[in-house]
Amino acid sequence: MYVRTLLAFGQLICFSNTHKMTLKQITEDNFSSLLRSMDPSFELLGRLTSVPFISDRIFSIDQLTDGHKNFTLLNALRQVPGDIEESVINGFISALRSSGQDHVANIFRKENDKVILSEEHYKLLRTKRPSLCEFLNARDCFYRSLISSDIFSETDKRKIFSKAELNDMADKTIEVLLRKSDDAFDKFVTLLHETGQSHVAYILSGEGNSRPLKEEHRRLLSSRRDDLVKTIDSKCSGLITALMSKGVFSSYDEQRVTSVQPNTIDDRNEMILNLISRKSQTDFFNFISALNDTDQTHVVVDLIGAEVVAKIKTVYESGITHAGHIADVDAELLEYMQEMFQRNGIRLNEILSQNGLAVSGVRDGCIEVTFTCKSGDSLRNLHDLSNSGELENMLNETFCSQFTEKGLKSLKVEISNDQFEQCAHKFARWIPMTSEHREALLSSAELLVDKMTVDDDLLDKLSLCKRRRNAIENASAREQQVKTLIDIISRQPDSAFTQLLNSLYNIEQIEASAVIISRDRGSATMSRQPDSVFTQFIDSLTHTQQSEADDDIKSEMKTEDTELHMPRTADAWKDVDDNLKCLLESITNRDLYEEIPPMYLDMCSTLRGGVMSIHNLREQHEVPTSRPSIETTIDAELDKLQPLSESHKSTELCQGELFSFPRPIVEGLKVRCSIGL
Repeated sequence: MYVRTLLAFGQLICFSNTHKMTLKQITEDNFSSLLRSMDPSFELLGRLTSVPFISDRIFSIDQLTDGHKNFTLLNALRQVPGDIEESVINGFISALRSSGQDHVANIFRKENDKVILSEEHYKLLRTKRPSLCEFLNARDCFYRSLISSDIFSETDKRKIFSKAELNDMADKTIEVLLRKSDDAFDKFVTLLHETGQSHVAYILSGEGNSRPLKEEHRRLLSSRRDDLVKTIDSKCSGLITALMSKGVFSSYDEQRVTSVQPNTIDDRNEMILNLISRKSQTDFFNFISALNDTDQTHVVVDLIGAEVVAKIKTVYESGITHAGHIADVDAELLEYMQEMFQRNGIRLNEILSQNGLAVSGVRDGCIEVTFTCKSGDSLRNLHDLSNSGELENMLNETFCSQFTEKGLKSLKVEISNDQFEQCAHKFARWIPMTSEHREALLSSAELLVDKMTVDDDLLDKLSLCKRRRNAIENASAREQQVKTLIDIISRQPDSAFTQLLNSLYNIEQIEASAVIISRDRGSATMSRQPDSVFTQFIDSLTHTQQSEADDDIKSEMKTEDTELHMPRTADAWKDVDDNLKCLLESITNRDLYEEIPPMYLDMCSTLRGGVMSIHNLREQHEVPTSRPSIETTIDAELDKLQPLSESHKSTELCQGELFSFPRPIVEGLKVRCSIGL
């Protein structure tokens, strides 16, 4: 009781001393604090118009910045004549309290516990302002929590919402917060947690498990933005629903995406990427999960690569046997690993990054660490690090020392061969649509309106989820059905290009298939060089057969790294398919010559045999249709020409005519293909 009385007496003395100080003294002693804390809002300025002496300055500062407005007002307070000082200070304090600025009014005359933002919080907000602007979603602060009304006024809200861009809105939010009372800081941190922005709160408090998206992933979203915009299907796949169900998107985020104008898939994707880049590291991985859940694994593989899961087993000193103790240490280790892998500047993370690797998750149970391999080379690097024991050594160096006193002896890393094989298979299977094939599809859309029939026969042969199929079937007219189909296929893996061509051929829409192939720029550039095309065709076939032979040998030996060979095999088949396209382009470019050379017609049967041998070879080795398989289309074109050969058997081919393929090469093609069978 004595202490409370003494404190109250001290406050009374301070209040008495403050009250006795002149307005000029108070202003000058607190000038810098008043300058950074006072908000020259319309409410304050409006009320100051009735305060003597100050009112004369109000209309002259309307166009100034907030800082200059405050400087002008405070400078005016220093010049108030003594005979009106009491009425001026009373009016000024009343105006401050009426506009929600008790913390500023208390500098002149203390009436409650409100104080201006502490120096610590002020410096923290100023220092972290750039990072806050990158991650803060200001609109969520106002739409998802009632706490915002305790921090921000309607005038504050209008100021913030007057900015169109997310970064500018965030910057204005921090600017407003810098002029608030000190208790507003803690309320703001609470507000961030309540609105799903704990990663932003972490920037200010350094506490919690939610971290802002790593810079490397932000750069990845930026550097691959053009491909992502063209590849992600955000309209017909259920992606937005998946993002909301995983807690990545709020209802406001959904509204921002679905109301974007113009409402195209590309523009939606731009907005999605803008929002994801402001989310947490956990949200980013949930975004990846949503892509996988909506049949867009090819986007994931192209963006971050494929995953390999390693099991981490803890080994304790011989005397440590208590199950409860071991479980507790394992839990601490798990949390520590989760934290360390999210940090920048950790040597282990830097070494992994140099090898094209990253850790995308750490899960409990038997501790599992998920490594992301960016490419086939990265997969081989991980394989080498694992086999050599270097990966295990790095993990022990990074984590064990922190738990030695608790009995942890070492960590054992186990990665099964199945993990490496599945990762290699994912790289081979989920090849993104090439730019040439995407352009071939999109540039042929208008021509296909009159040549393609979108019906059940076609849709049944395509790998389409229910949402995508419904989007095509529910299109208002035939033109829209065709264009919707083409857009959907253009955003799928490259194998979808093959599947569409084969499906069109199988249901006898040969003309539509030919339109798409003719628009493929990859074949058009070489179609006028038949000898070169044919030679490359032979070479690529030989390369493919060698690759397949290597795979067979490795399969028999059952070596650990069999599947690491798959990307090279896929490249070999790519060469075959590219040259097949060139061959088809040469056959169908009838405008290049007036008369079909007789030797060319005579070779039709041999060519048909060779091409169909390739087709059989592909099926025999179960090559994923990730590149255009057009053997059947070539066979149909050659079948049209073969009957003409009978009338030209006695005709000599003139030197210099087009398509002068030497017979030994053609026969060699058939022999080599037969070997593969």
